[in-house]
Amino acid sequence: MVKDIKTVAVLGASGTVGSLTGGIIAQEGIKVYFLSRTQAGAERGLQKAIAQARSEVISRYIVCGDYDNIAEKAISEADWIIESVTEDLAVKQQMYKMVEQYKQAESIVSSTTSSLPLEQLAKGRSENFRKNFLSTHVYNPPGKMLACEITSIADTDPQVTGFMADFLKNRLSRVVIPVKNTAGFAGNRIAFLLFNRITALAQDYGVEMTDYLIGPYTGRAMPPLATLDLVGLDIHKAIIESLSANTNDEMHQWLIMPDYINGMIDKGLLGNKTKSGFYKKLESGKYVFLDPESLDYIPAIEPHIAFVEKAGNLTRIGMYAEAFETIRNARGPEAEIVREILCAYVAYSFGRIGEVTDSEFGIDGIDRVMCFGFNWAPPSLILKMLGGKEYVTEFLEKNGIDVPDAFRKTKESPNQIHNWGKYFVAK
Repeated sequence: MVKDIKTVAVLGASGTVGSLTGGIIAQEGIKVYFLSRTQAGAERGLQKAIAQARSEVISRYIVCGDYDNIAEKAISEADWIIESVTEDLAVKQQMYKMVEQYKQAESIVSSTTSSLPLEQLAKGRSENFRKNFLSTHVYNPPGKMLACEITSIADTDPQVTGFMADFLKNRLSRVVIPVKNTAGFAGNRIAFLLFNRITALAQDYGVEMTDYLIGPYTGRAMPPLATLDLVGLDIHKAIIESLSANTNDEMHQWLIMPDYINGMIDKGLLGNKTKSGFYKKLESGKYVFLDPESLDYIPAIEPHIAFVEKAGNLTRIGMYAEAFETIRNARGPEAEIVREILCAYVAYSFGRIGEVTDSEFGIDGIDRVMCFGFNWAPPSLILKMLGGKEYVTEFLEKNGIDVPDAFRKTKESPNQIHNWGKYFVAK
């Protein structure tokens, strides 16, 4: 088994996750090969890593190249090979075939995916490859999002998993969350189901209004549709399709993707990487917003709803309990939307205990991945802010939303301490 990591090879280093993960490693003075289909692609990845580090010093530790010219050298030297190529099973399997041809016997191979079944990725590979294979799912951008979910397949050597968890935590300063080998793991399983529900709501209420309603004052650093622009609509679709195919729970109907999302993807409106998604920034610096019906962009309406403004003002001065009391007591369809998303977030998260994380950890692992992977207030805190399990259960039942059995059985922790001000930001 590998005893130390001195050299790393990143496959898919032109992409955001691959390049920025490689950059984090290079910042520790570790040699990193950036591999892409072209030399130019790898060098674009290098520039992303430099921008994240805000220093060109890390370029001393990064070697750029393409698969045809330096893959054999890079992979044969590497103690850790990170696969971060496109979310396509066939492409990834082809990469692993190449990796197995060149890698050292004890080198560790990990994937950054959470949307494709891990067992399928390693299908057909040797016993040695599978023994040293696992998932190290970092969150984007890793310079700001410290969460890293770690899981393995049945054949993975537990010592390899333990070694990587220790390396990620103590050398790369990651918040390591052990998760079960299920579709989406913990963070994406919860977040993308909610994202998809919110894309459906945007059909009726519009992009700008939906993000206004479910914005930072509800306990998230960035509004949900703006977050999907950061992630990329193609990635969103891949995750939703995987969750739909590989999970079946009480909220599975929320995984039906609105048709207009496919329309956006067909038109190349993928988000920040194409400079057009739910949001589009004009040369004037102003934003216009996607109309889900026409897929054209429309001017801002700058919504102003009394309960949102009041709750936002209360969070701004640190009166978080009072802000959530405002949300609970507000009337009208807009308030119902906010309560639906918050209550569903809580119930669905608690309902996944034992399914995406070990039961012995309770809600803690899920809390941590939502905090450090998405900058969302943890489910246990939102539960407290909403007034407890009885309120959430009653709201969901009244609105015909199935309540997970695990949530009904959960015990609240009234003494749990949270840094409230970290999560509720009103702008």
